[in-house]
Amino acid sequence: MPMDERKNNIKDLEGKKHADIEARNRLLECLGEALLQRIGEGEPFTENSGDTPGALLAEYRVLQKEIAESADMIKSLEREILQLKELEEAISAKEAEKSRLEEELGEAHSRLGKALLEDPDFHDASGLSRRQEESLLAKIDEQEVKLEELEEREGGIFTWLGKNAQIAVSKALLSKNRFALQRVYRSIGEKFSSSVHALDGESAEAAGKAMEQREFLSSLNADLAELKGERRKIGDSFGSDGNPSRRIQGLEKRIANVKGQFPGVYLRFGSLATESSGREALASFNREEDGPILEQAEIFASSIAERELEIKKIKAAMKIDDEKAEIEKMKKAISSQQHKISAAEEAIAGLEKHIAETELSIEEMKAFIQEDHGSQN
Repeated sequence: MPMDERKNNIKDLEGKKHADIEARNRLLECLGEALLQRIGEGEPFTENSGDTPGALLAEYRVLQKEIAESADMIKSLEREILQLKELEEAISAKEAEKSRLEEELGEAHSRLGKALLEDPDFHDASGLSRRQEESLLAKIDEQEVKLEELEEREGGIFTWLGKNAQIAVSKALLSKNRFALQRVYRSIGEKFSSSVHALDGESAEAAGKAMEQREFLSSLNADLAELKGERRKIGDSFGSDGNPSRRIQGLEKRIANVKGQFPGVYLRFGSLATESSGREALASFNREEDGPILEQAEIFASSIAERELEIKKIKAAMKIDDEKAEIEKMKKAISSQQHKISAAEEAIAGLEKHIAETELSIEEMKAFIQEDHGSQN
């Protein structure tokens, strides 16, 4: 059989073997999962080491525990995120309420301060506030009169431009002085707002209103401090990065990774049901519907073994052809070397003959030299 045809046969057999292995693995995974679920919370095995039912059951439960713990942590984080959102909304509402109450308290202090300074019987220790009020009222009156005059002034375009600039300046000064006056009223109101029992009339009413607003603010600040404390506590529980969403993503990734290990455990557990090492231990958990699965798994195992045997035979035949080709190659090499040896032996013989002839020639020349030397004497 040609080499290419054999290679194609191996490729075809490998594909069929792989398909059989995948099909058998799917059957055994389903069987392993069913067996583990039937065992439930029981402890039916005494051997818990190696690739035994007890060891795989322990491994399976560790994976289950990891998933349950991660899922619980996700739920806890989600509850904390929801609680944090509710806290943020509550704090925001309280902050808005605080801002409103502080504004109302400032207005109450301003009304109290104005009422006190309008009372001819009221005198503060230094009299500074009343002098500030008189000075600012005078400036305000002056600016108001000036504004009226500017608004009544008529003229050309240049007069109109100049008038508008002066009006803008006067309005700014008027606003500044009015604000300063309210600040004087508020200052004196804050100073005497606790003296509600020593005041009467409008001053007592304004002081009472201010005291009521302060009590609201005090309670509100206590509520805010408590809410912010809860928010800080939740924030600390999120860890150093303070990002619960990132932690949830990490836990979800961990769960996905652990779930990816279950098929391998199912396959190994289901495989034990087909092997002598685990068949007896798992026999009590087998059901009637497992029979066809085990039979089909055995059929696939036989088919896989047959295909592996066929592949080995083809590879052995290919190996034989390779070895034969190698033998022919070595025979050719031997023949080549033998030819070279014959040629070398011929060369050696020729050289040896030449050496003998040369040595003979040398002896003849020695003899000649000796004869010549004797006749001269």
